[in-house]
Amino acid sequence: MDGISFNLRSKISQRNTWISCLALLFVFIGYASAIVCISASPVLINAVGVILLVQSLIWAAYFVHDLVHGTLFRQPKVNAFVGNCMLFLTGSCYWRFQDLARDHLAHHKGRADFSAFSISDFLTSLPLPLRQLIIVLEWLYFPIVNFILRWFCIISPFLEESRCRERWRTIALLLIRGSLLIALGWYSLRAIALYGFAYICFINLLRFMDCFQHTYAVFQLGQVLPQYSSDYEEANTYSNLVSYRWKWLNLLFLNFGYHNAHHRVIQCPWYLLPQLDAELYPVGNRQHIPLGQLVSNYHKFRIARLFTGQGTVGEREHGLAIDEFVGGVGVSFLILQEPLSWLKLPSSLVQQS
Repeated sequence: MDGISFNLRSKISQRNTWISCLALLFVFIGYASAIVCISASPVLINAVGVILLVQSLIWAAYFVHDLVHGTLFRQPKVNAFVGNCMLFLTGSCYWRFQDLARDHLAHHKGRADFSAFSISDFLTSLPLPLRQLIIVLEWLYFPIVNFILRWFCIISPFLEESRCRERWRTIALLLIRGSLLIALGWYSLRAIALYGFAYICFINLLRFMDCFQHTYAVFQLGQVLPQYSSDYEEANTYSNLVSYRWKWLNLLFLNFGYHNAHHRVIQCPWYLLPQLDAELYPVGNRQHIPLGQLVSNYHKFRIARLFTGQGTVGEREHGLAIDEFVGGVGVSFLILQEPLSWLKLPSSLVQQS
């Protein structure tokens, strides 16, 4: 923790569990309240429910990330239990918290991104009508590729012998979540439609945050990695903050936008990341990318990033050149990145830069 004041080091080490518990309470209450709101008749209440549902899901997702790093509770079993609860809310419960944690920590240790397979190879291998349908859906901001990745993870225990022990657990979770969905639909078909809309918004917002935080090389888990330095990690990591002026707005994403600070001190809890960032980086640091430009890039390259690499980030006299920053796809910490041996592709995943 070089370059950090003694006061901040002490705060990071001690943790403030009450702050995180209150935020977790908001997730549970917010989620339950959102279900009530989207099931109601007034349209205005429905709109409030959708916003509340999206926000609850976003916080649940980013709490999974903090729980992976053990920054909420000192007991690993408590982190895993709460993490699995958050995964259930986000619909990512079909793979275990411990497996997601292993994959994500490999991202930090190897200073690399991981993907189960080459998405571009997969899309290219599909029949043309199916590939065109996927392109149209992605163009319309329907994150079909993300849903495909999720369903590949769900069906993998039935196709991958190494994961056969997870079959009954997967079946049980499908029955539980399916029954809850049917019950909600029986009570209100409108609630099902609104839940689906909120979930699509949630996935898009997560993808937006994920895709512009690194220009790491991409590998399959298990591949031999080059020995990347901390300088490489810093130069290929970017902080995409909602606002520099009104820092409280970054809480919308549980301060996940302070990504350089997070990579420098992975033990730092979410509520201390703004203070850590302020101590480590001067105002206007090159690795801090304006949100407006990233929104433009997310729109501009929403199809290109499916078939190309992450693009390039160049150097300018007064900052970074991000006009060709395409962004990554399919590198979410909520998706298991284990290689899929049953998925036969014309070529294997190769390093991308």
